[in-house]
Amino acid sequence: MKKSIFLHIVIPVCIVLAAAAPSLAIRCGNFFVDAGATEIAVLSKCGEPALKEEVGEDFIRELDSRESRKAKRYVEKWTYNFGSTRFIYVLTIRDGKVIDISTEDKGF
Repeated sequence: MKKSIFLHIVIPVCIVLAAAAPSLAIRCGNFFVDAGATEIAVLSKCGEPALKEEVGEDFIRELDSRESRKAKRYVEKWTYNFGSTRFIYVLTIRDGKVIDISTEDKGF
């Protein structure tokens, strides 16, 4: 009976929880920053990034139910390098909020 409950309830619940896990976060001292954070929150917790870039990205703009058009919008990429013991983090910011966090190689 216990094995059946485990297989039918516990494992599926764990899979759902793992799939719903939040995206990558960046640790700045005692603080964490994740997707949805504002620029002001990132700056107050992590300080100025080593690099700020403005990057164009293509997207499809829906004009109405029958017509769409390819357009370009700009996002900011903020790069944080915390040294050789940690990864380099790149935060993508659109409309004043973090929309993505990715890592690159180890810092320097």
